[in-house]
Amino acid sequence: MTPRTLIFDVNETLLDLAALDPLFEAYFGDAARRREWFAQVLRWSMVTTLTGDRRGFSELAMAGLHTLGEQTGQPLGDAGQARFKEAILTLPPHTDVAPALTRLASTGYTLVALTNSDQVAVDTQLANAGLTDHFEQILSVERVGRFKPHPAVYRMAADTLALAPSQLLMVAAHDWDITGAMRAGYAGAYIARQEPVYHRAGEPPNLVARDLGHLADQLLRIS
Repeated sequence: MTPRTLIFDVNETLLDLAALDPLFEAYFGDAARRREWFAQVLRWSMVTTLTGDRRGFSELAMAGLHTLGEQTGQPLGDAGQARFKEAILTLPPHTDVAPALTRLASTGYTLVALTNSDQVAVDTQLANAGLTDHFEQILSVERVGRFKPHPAVYRMAADTLALAPSQLLMVAAHDWDITGAMRAGYAGAYIARQEPVYHRAGEPPNLVARDLGHLADQLLRIS
């Protein structure tokens, strides 16, 4: 039976990081560096967890921007940092997100957000994106001091909701996040927004969808 509680990743799954592309073009000369930067932030979040450091995701994001500035010979500066912070906190949702969340909630699914972002940051992001009211809870990895895909993060979400991991379906646009959740006992739904091919080293997801509207179609057919 498909779980009735859906756990959503936030950055890239719900919020569209492509909105940052004009800033990367303006400050670093190439919009494509946005993907390079975010991959670096994710890599360093895993380094942080593995080495027992306690840096927040926002700190890692800013460190990545400053590093990119040094690598390209275009230092970010205080004004640039402020512009990026504001842009990150006001990221728009993908166009499919709000309609799909509305459909799922109206048919009895419980929706929860689980993110690597700091709690204050994600609360601000989802409020600015107009998505807060769709979620029963908004959970940050700050509660456990580790980043996804560490098993403690997924256990924390299950414990907070007083549910078994098997009662939860992780929804994410990152195969490593789905694999982490599935190895912690969740079901997994992969949103293939940018990478249509799921990595072979990961746990095969229960569902694959091109966007949240497509996922909602699948869930409503089998519910």
